[in-house]
Amino acid sequence: MSQQMAMPDLLALDGSDTQLKITLRPDHYDFAKTQNALPLAQSEYELACKNYPIVFIAADAQGNTLQSVVLTSFQAQDNAFVQSSGAWEPFCYIPAWVKRHPFHLGFDEKTQQPLVYVDKQYPGLSHSDGMAFFEAGAPSAYLTQLVHALRTLQVELDQTQQWVMRLKNQGLLKPQSIQLTDGDHSESLAGIWVVDMDKVAALEDAEIAQMYHNGTLALIEQHRLSLANLDILAQRLSARGQ
Repeated sequence: MSQQMAMPDLLALDGSDTQLKITLRPDHYDFAKTQNALPLAQSEYELACKNYPIVFIAADAQGNTLQSVVLTSFQAQDNAFVQSSGAWEPFCYIPAWVKRHPFHLGFDEKTQQPLVYVDKQYPGLSHSDGMAFFEAGAPSAYLTQLVHALRTLQVELDQTQQWVMRLKNQGLLKPQSIQLTDGDHSESLAGIWVVDMDKVAALEDAEIAQMYHNGTLALIEQHRLSLANLDILAQRLSARGQ
């Protein structure tokens, strides 16, 4: 299983259009209806593990690199947590990668500074109403906050991927196929990786102590607990008639 996400048509918020504004719409999460795996940073594990299975999947077509994700469906092109209205399922944690839509972080070659891009097709863009990206020709407080939030998220996702690959290189991850049955409804899921708890249990005390102090054991436990949501997700999909 791998998740290849199409890049939208982007507009650079580089000051070339100082009148552009945005209003975040009620159907804000409609774009994620077709995404059954969403990137997740370590800092989100504690909250995300209550609602989703947290697993590791290929981040590229070759499968050489793994990334941390939450599963939102076992079906391709599906997300059981986005309602028909485009709203997210109430009382469920919304991953930061999803909340940052319709913005993307890039790099301005001229200024050598981070640059925010916005999806050109986002229906909340306007020249009349909404939150301004520029005020008096300079980046607004809103845009400045966006840059900081996007940079923080990217750093956290990069660090999380490095952590996942360290686990893999230490032999602490294993590929696993999952077969789930809910009444007459059966789901099969392949191409995911999970922590090999037997390998963790076999580690030397010194390694366990180090993993405790650097937070790895807590993250592994949150990942382990989250796998109980596989059955809950199967039931959710069954209730939707899939």
